[in-house]
Amino acid sequence: MSLVSIQEIKSELEALPVDLRRELAAFLVSLRHKERAGYQAEMARKIDDARPDQWLTLEELDQKLKS
Repeated sequence: MSLVSIQEIKSELEALPVDLRRELAAFLVSLRHKERAGYQAEMARKIDDARPDQWLTLEELDQKLKS
């Protein structure tokens, strides 16, 4: 079995089209979230929260995503 260095992986990833890099980034984030205990339950709680005072405007969401 041949091991690939992180630098080789980075070089290959850099050459990918942007849509595939985005897909990979989303996959890596999903892996990170799987490792967090209680993440899914917390997300479900937030999604199910119907209190308008807890909602974000589109502008607030955009600001959060930029940071």
